[in-house]
Amino acid sequence: MPAHKRVNWEFFAVMRGKLAPFSHATDEVAPVADRFWLLPPGYVHGWIGEPRKKSEVIVIHFNSVPNFVAEVVAEHGPISLSLTSADKQFLRTLAKMLKRHYWHPVRESEIHTERAMLDLCVLILRDRAERTQPLHASNSLGKVIAAENWLRDHLANNPSVLEAARGVGLSSSQLNRLFQQVRKRSPQQVLNQLKLDRAMEILGSSNAKLHSVAAESGFSSASNLCRAFKRFKGDSPTTWRQEIYIQYKKPRENQKAQHQSHGRRYRLP
Repeated sequence: MPAHKRVNWEFFAVMRGKLAPFSHATDEVAPVADRFWLLPPGYVHGWIGEPRKKSEVIVIHFNSVPNFVAEVVAEHGPISLSLTSADKQFLRTLAKMLKRHYWHPVRESEIHTERAMLDLCVLILRDRAERTQPLHASNSLGKVIAAENWLRDHLANNPSVLEAARGVGLSSSQLNRLFQQVRKRSPQQVLNQLKLDRAMEILGSSNAKLHSVAAESGFSSASNLCRAFKRFKGDSPTTWRQEIYIQYKKPRENQKAQHQSHGRRYRLP
């Protein structure tokens, strides 16, 4: 598979055969067996295997991952670990469950999806020393989480950082200091991410118009949503939504030509 940019977090497990990611056509990489990767959105990569040999993979994409996982990847780049036989059995079971909830969603499907994402994060972090480091943030983490929850609850009202600070009983300078201490990002950067996450959630699960998506996710207009999406994701919301549906949705009869064209884009000459 030629290198190209992904729009979401990509969990990629080699279940049978050998594969390895590469970023440039000139990269010299050695395909490996029984390996599990997590690669971030926007990371340009492809996959290479052994000539004339088949592989089996499990690939799962998510719009977002927990803050700690994102911080580890931001610091170290894509992370991976070796898979045991038990790990592969776990992944097969999880993938089968996710597939069922994807094609035939029920009201509790969102819960199963969230749990699966967390299970995958726990697995990918298994060999990381950072996961067992003591947390010396005192009650700072609790205040940051409270502010993030306040922002999530009020996204439709286009909240400001100052309003969030007041909502949790802090000054804006105190809130900024706590976010820099705990998240290594400003409250405004976190707010921007929360708005984008909410927009992607709506875009990927409904056919809502852009002005409705913007209103529900805290953007003042559809044009502001488009500008933010282009700046942070590299694509417009419409292109992102189309990419998600083309890759992961079964085509209707009148959409098959579009799906086939999409597939050809990523094939080697």
